[in-house]
Amino acid sequence: MKEKIIQITKYALFIGIVLMLCVPALQQYFKFREERPLNGAITEPQFTPFSWDGWHSGDFQKTNAAYLNTKFGFRSEFIRLNNERHYWLFNRAKANEVVVGKESYLYEENYIKAAGGIDFIGENAIEEKSEKLKFIQERLKEKGTDLYVLFAPGKGSYCNEYIPEKWKNQFNKQNRTNYKNYRKAFDRKGINYIDFNAWFLEMKATTPYPLFGKAGIHWSKYGEFLAADSLLQKIGEIRNAPMPDLVLDQITKEEKNRSGDYDIGEGMNLLFELPTFPMGYPQFHWDWDTSQKQQIVTFIADSYFWGMFNYGFSRDLFGDGEFWYYNKLIYPDSYITPLEVSTINIKEKAEENDAIILLSTDANLYKFAFGFIEELYEAYLDE
Repeated sequence: MKEKIIQITKYALFIGIVLMLCVPALQQYFKFREERPLNGAITEPQFTPFSWDGWHSGDFQKTNAAYLNTKFGFRSEFIRLNNERHYWLFNRAKANEVVVGKESYLYEENYIKAAGGIDFIGENAIEEKSEKLKFIQERLKEKGTDLYVLFAPGKGSYCNEYIPEKWKNQFNKQNRTNYKNYRKAFDRKGINYIDFNAWFLEMKATTPYPLFGKAGIHWSKYGEFLAADSLLQKIGEIRNAPMPDLVLDQITKEEKNRSGDYDIGEGMNLLFELPTFPMGYPQFHWDWDTSQKQQIVTFIADSYFWGMFNYGFSRDLFGDGEFWYYNKLIYPDSYITPLEVSTINIKEKAEENDAIILLSTDANLYKFAFGFIEELYEAYLDE
C-alpha cells in the first residue's frame, strides 16, 4: 500500500511538472489570459524566413531561436517575477542603469554622475563651448532672436541625500560639476541663462507638494507647472512682450502616482507597484488675448520638455514654435511625423524665432546642447 501511494505521488508530480511546462506553450497559442506588456524601449528580434544559406551558416537557427525566446506564453510575467526577486531580495533593479537609493528612492545613473561630477568634461571643454555659445548668442541677437540656456533640475542633485554611499565615494573630490562650471563660465562671459536647478533647491524645504517623485526621474507634474508658469513670465521679460497667463484651477493630491511621476517604476517592470508618497496634480488653463502676436519660441531640449510639449505649449503658447528633441528630431506637433535636424538649414531655421531656449537637465550637460552650438557656429563661420 505504501509503495502504491509513493508510485501515485511520483506520477502526480511528473504530470504536474509536464503540465507546468506546457502552460507557456498553451498560452502562446491560445492566449487564454491577457498579459501586461513590458514597459520601456524594447527591441524584439524579427522572424527570419528559411533559406539554405542561412541554414548552413547557422544564422537561421540563431536569429529564430532569439525570436522564439520572446514569444513563449507568460514571458512578460516571468520577467516581472524575476525583476521582483532581484528588487526585494537584493535591493537591485534589473532595468538598465537604474540605481536603488536609500529609502527606495530610484535614480538613473547619469543623474547621480552629474550630481557628483563623475561625468565632468573639464574646464577647457566648457570654456571652448561657452565661447562658441557667446558668439552665436550675439549673432542671433543681431537678427532679433534671443538665445537662453535653461538649467533644468536633476534628481541626483535635488535628492542627493538618498544616493547610495558607494556612489558618493566616487564623487569628484574637488566638487567640480558640469553645472557649476557652466554657470561660472556663463557669468564671466555674459551668456543668458535661467537656473531652475538652483530655484528648485531653494524651494525644497517649503514647497507644498513634491517636486520629484520617489519612483520618477523628471520633475513632478507640480514642479513642471511651476517651471512652465515661471518660464512664460521670463520670456515675457526677455522679449518685453505680453505672454499667456497660466491660471491654476486646483491641485489634487493623489496617493497613486501618475505615469509621469512613476516613470522609473514603470520601466522596472515589477509584478507589484512600488510604495511611493502622494503627489500634487495641477489642473489649469491659460488666458490669452488672441489679437496679440505670440512670441515664436523653439526649444532645443531633452526629455524634460516633453510634458510641456504634450500639453500643447509650443502650439498654443509659443507661436507654433518647435521642439528639437536632442537636436535630432524636430517636432512641430505631437501628431506630425518629425523632421530630422540634419535635413534643414539650421541658421535660417534658428533665425525664424523670437527666442530659442536650450533646455537641459544636469544629467545631460556633459553633451550640452546636443550638437546645436557647434552646428550653428559652423554655419555662421561658413557665411
